Amino acid sequence: MKPQLVVALLSFVVHASAWAQLLAPFTAAEGASAAIRTATQSGISNVATDAIYTTGDTSLLANLGGGIGSTVTLAFDFQRGTNTVWIYSISGKASSGTDTTLLYAVVKVVALYQAFPLFGVPGLDQLGQLRGEQALPASFMNSNIMVQKLAADSVFRTFRQLHPRSILLGASLASVRSSPTSSPQPLWSVQIGEGTLLRPTSAVLTCFVPATDTSGTARCIEVPLASAESSLFPSQLEIFPNPISGDMAAVRLPVDALSSQATLRIYSLDGRTLAEYQLSNLAAGQAIAVPVSSLGAGIYMLHYRTAQTVRIAPLVVTR
Repeated sequence: MKPQLVVALLSFVVHASAWAQLLAPFTAAEGASAAIRTATQSGISNVATDAIYTTGDTSLLANLGGGIGSTVTLAFDFQRGTNTVWIYSISGKASSGTDTTLLYAVVKVVALYQAFPLFGVPGLDQLGQLRGEQALPASFMNSNIMVQKLAADSVFRTFRQLHPRSILLGASLASVRSSPTSSPQPLWSVQIGEGTLLRPTSAVLTCFVPATDTSGTARCIEVPLASAESSLFPSQLEIFPNPISGDMAAVRLPVDALSSQATLRIYSLDGRTLAEYQLSNLAAGQAIAVPVSSLGAGIYMLHYRTAQTVRIAPLVVTR
């Protein structure tokens, strides 16, 4: 979940406030058909869902007028994997034949799903960059299974025990590559912490759950509070944890080095390329899961390269 999504949610709530008390929670997969149906009705063909987003941070609505912030609740349920608002990135072809991507906020009013297109909101072009390399498959790990995988992870359980007031700061589902040679596969990226998305008051737990089917296992990484605050708008390449003893690191991208196409490489100190990842459609602060299980104990260099810039950060692996 990124700050641009805050703007999208606020735009949606302005339209939804009149019947906010009637909103019912639902899972990520349950609302996808409403977004696809609305896109089709608007003249978009070859529609597909690129990515799904949500948050549990109700404070994002607090500054709205007319009492909207006090009537709409973003209520993510860690037991059921449900929320009252989900945002869907839908791709397809416009009537002119050009490729297009639209964002829809979906709610469930009593038993009826409604999708609202999000147009003309500043920052939505960057939110659209969070879509995956390819469309999500028709069947993927739904959010109700995703939270079960989180609950099975000992790092997640310990974090929730130490931070009982923690909420879902943000969650996204998009297709990404888990290794240099693999094809894009759906992956849940989840951020959990106390406080709010823009002002966390605790460490932030970043979790990744492969979502090709229901067999995915959660991998969680804790980001300390000081780093969590700065990573909302990172100014440099950031790696968590570092040093790392596990098999997966979380990498966040700098604000001023974004590109629609980029390469992430891991080098040994003698200059050998040990791993290479092709990245696309990235936004600042997005957590990228980087496998490091093949690396032995030692110091490595992580290179993030675009057509305009190169950023380098050391990676320390302990075994």
